[in-house]
Amino acid sequence: MIRAACLALVLASPLTAQPVLSIDITQSQGEDFGTAMAVALEAGAEATSLSLFWDDLEPNGPGYAPKNDWPTIANAVYPGQGLSLTLTFSVIDTLADRRRADLKGLAWDDPRVTSAFAAHLRDVLGRMPDADILAIAIGNEVDGHLQTPQEIAGFARFLAAARAELARLRPGVPVGTKLTHGAIAGNAGLWQPLLVRSSALMVTYYPLDAGFVARGPGVASADLSALAAVAPELPIYLLEAGYPSAGCSASEADQAAFVQNLMASAAATPRIALVSLTWLSDMAPHEAEALAAYYGLSNRCFIAYLGSIGLRRANGTAKPAFDVLSPP
Repeated sequence: MIRAACLALVLASPLTAQPVLSIDITQSQGEDFGTAMAVALEAGAEATSLSLFWDDLEPNGPGYAPKNDWPTIANAVYPGQGLSLTLTFSVIDTLADRRRADLKGLAWDDPRVTSAFAAHLRDVLGRMPDADILAIAIGNEVDGHLQTPQEIAGFARFLAAARAELARLRPGVPVGTKLTHGAIAGNAGLWQPLLVRSSALMVTYYPLDAGFVARGPGVASADLSALAAVAPELPIYLLEAGYPSAGCSASEADQAAFVQNLMASAAATPRIALVSLTWLSDMAPHEAEALAAYYGLSNRCFIAYLGSIGLRRANGTAKPAFDVLSPP
């Protein structure tokens, strides 16, 4: 397993080993988390992901008081299983501002926000002393929320302050902001203020068109080659990557072909350090509809995509995409 302490040495060569395989662990119907984690490990997972929401961990204003203390739980569970972590502080979660309530409405680079977030980072990482953290993202798909160059510049200064604090708390761990592949492919220049303040290019990659119809399963090679040209000096972390197996222009065979092409293309693309497959198990239809509502969407192709990107069906049976990773 590639550990954070030696990651810089691995990335120093243009001919890296296979990228770290991460799988977002989701449970099938009636399955406990330990069983799902064992399945992910059997499929070759070396890492998994943890996303944290500031307004969940500090729901009452200043002070760490979560209903579920996920950082402490992660620190207790994952090291013993040999699983590393990618950690996302989802201060922006696609469309939503997830700062605690007393800070919403302030500029991202307001000193009250940057100092409060530095304290939040200390609270969280102080509860995770044993976790092997491979990468830290500040914000999830922030291009869904940040609309103007001025907002992007302000968030970039927020990122820089967070990165400075993380350099003290977790020296050597790559830090960046999670952007969608579509944002980078569509207008990389707009996001340069974030990239120049990052030590890694962090991307979510779901090859769908504007109507959430799946593009062909063989697009990964060209997409990753273009991505590698965006910031040639930065290692690349595909912190989410997935492909639907049902719905609009997608099938289980297409999903399997995508996973196979993605992993081969990532291994052949210099500087790709990690691929995180989203996710292990499909969600039930009502869960997909509820998640689509969180994003403010009712598009049937979007709901079908959310409900079918798992490597296993909702009942826990393996799809062909799972067998690509772990042949029967």
